Amino acid sequence: MKELIKFLEYVSKLKLTVRTGWKILEIEKGETIGSHSFGVIFLSWLLAKKKKIDVDKTIKMALVHDLIEGITGDIAYTEEKYKIKDYLEEKALPELMRILPNELKNDIRTLIQDLIEEKTEEAITVREADRLDTIFQAHLYKKINSGKLSHFIEYAEEVCKKGYSRDILDYIKSLQGNKKSK
Repeated sequence: MKELIKFLEYVSKLKLTVRTGWKILEIEKGETIGSHSFGVIFLSWLLAKKKKIDVDKTIKMALVHDLIEGITGDIAYTEEKYKIKDYLEEKALPELMRILPNELKNDIRTLIQDLIEEKTEEAITVREADRLDTIFQAHLYKKINSGKLSHFIEYAEEVCKKGYSRDILDYIKSLQGNKKSK
């Protein structure tokens, strides 16, 4: 029971930690890692159903997609250390494993490894949902005059170059009222 309580405290910390990108942009009351994960879970669910892939696996993967950030911190796309984010996350994985309750260790290790490798449709879908949620949040901040959406257009274009769905870029451009990308 002690290890479960320790893990829940760890998860609760993520609900209180403001995401780095919003701090950099000086967004007042920026979203937390936990609230971002909540959005990613719902987007992952919707995308998995649309793609007709394993919804259960996709949702579980979305639940843990930022779990390691309690150790590494949230690393924004604009930070220099973003270039070695995967390395930092792999290095932090053993520490995360020590925190996890025994009944979750194998499941979470497998899900995180799948996300790191991005070889399954479920992992790719969660990464898409991760980006879409960030882009949508930027749009919401722009609506309340708190954010710079142009930064996220560049981000979306970079994501698309990596082979993710063009839906991400089309979506962000539609938020601005632009034509769909080609």
